Amino acid sequence: MLLTIRNVRPAQGLSFGSFADDYDRGRPGWPPSMLDGVLAETVLDLAAGTGKLTALLVQHYATVVAVEPSDQMRAVLARNVPAATPSPGSAEDIPLDRASVDAVFVAEAFHWFDSEKAATEIQRVLRPGGSLVVSFNEWASGFEPGLTAEARQILQEVRADLPAPGGPLLATGAWRTGLGAFEPLQELTVDHEWLTDSCGVVSYYTSISSMGALEPGARTELRERLLELMPTTAHRLQLTARVYRGSAPTSDLADQRPRRPT
Repeated sequence: MLLTIRNVRPAQGLSFGSFADDYDRGRPGWPPSMLDGVLAETVLDLAAGTGKLTALLVQHYATVVAVEPSDQMRAVLARNVPAATPSPGSAEDIPLDRASVDAVFVAEAFHWFDSEKAATEIQRVLRPGGSLVVSFNEWASGFEPGLTAEARQILQEVRADLPAPGGPLLATGAWRTGLGAFEPLQELTVDHEWLTDSCGVVSYYTSISSMGALEPGARTELRERLLELMPTTAHRLQLTARVYRGSAPTSDLADQRPRRPT
């Protein structure tokens, strides 16, 4: 099933690998009900990161392939979810055969893709009528209690000199460009909660994409300073999982999809 990867598109979204462990500590999981009605045997978790969604998928599907371009992120994924099959690859160049999976899942990543190229590749690897599921975790409110006032001030001063994070890319809705073959996308919202510790809170803020512009030593120093200011307590984060579902064509158009060169 797995083929040789050709190219990975450079982007700010690829910076997470330089702080993969913090990314893993600082991100919530996903509610099981987001999978309701998605029937499949073999599924692909695309841009799987450290396996936050992969861990849920292996509980529901017989075969889970997790494609992730970052070696560091993929190493954490392999440690966290040994039941999945990790593979290097990108959304624009998926290392799978044509019509080889029943469903493709993308969590917190589609806004980093070249959406038109990704849509073409997703349509290629999906079996006719297969499912595309794109999800984003939206904060209903901030961490409670969250960062102290002093920690928040320090973080704001550092972030003032960094690039914008990926949120604005998501807010434009441009990630849907090229997904016409999967429209109309059905939208599902699922409220859920994440309970973490002070390390998890700090790990979130020091592992957003813009932190890739910091020198590793500076990021480590920032992380340590913030942790020193945090109380030893539990923190809650209320979330809404926004889930978008579409289906690959089942008509003759499905047979006209590009084939991967041999």
